[in-house]
Amino acid sequence: MADIKKALALKKYTNPATKVLVCHYKHLEVFLQKKANKLAECQLYNYKIVLKEEKQLGFGPLYRMS
Repeated sequence: MADIKKALALKKYTNPATKVLVCHYKHLEVFLQKKANKLAECQLYNYKIVLKEEKQLGFGPLYRMS
């Protein structure tokens, strides 16, 4: 039960500028606590990947079985 309470407890605030590399500072807003606590909006995607004819994939096992 203590583990559940620990997991559900609010985390202390950490300044993302101290943890993120300088080259990523333009994206600091992504790491803000307010953004992290918000669920992503539901969006439907229907992407079709068109393969070049000479690059068609065949059927077979993904991993080599021994």
